[in-house]
Amino acid sequence: MSQRTVFQIKLLICGLVVSAGIAFMAQLLWQGLGPGTLALYVLAGWGVLAGLMLLLVANTAISSWVNQWILRKGGTDTQWLWFPADPPGLQGDRKPKQP
Repeated sequence: MSQRTVFQIKLLICGLVVSAGIAFMAQLLWQGLGPGTLALYVLAGWGVLAGLMLLLVANTAISSWVNQWILRKGGTDTQWLWFPADPPGLQGDRKPKQP
């Protein structure tokens, strides 16, 4: 078996496990669902998961872009953007050291 086939089998198993988990939760929340309705709920669950993943990727990309912009404009540490002043001792570090 090639590595690609093993990867595809693992991906299929993970997909089935996640689908079963979504179906189990939908069955717990709404007892007595028919198989067609349950399949629609599983598809909706996958849609919610995909939306959350897309939101996570977009948030990471935007925050990375903002952090790079801060560093290019002379910022020292992007986390200090939330505070009104530089961290203590930073002014002393910025001054040239006297021999």
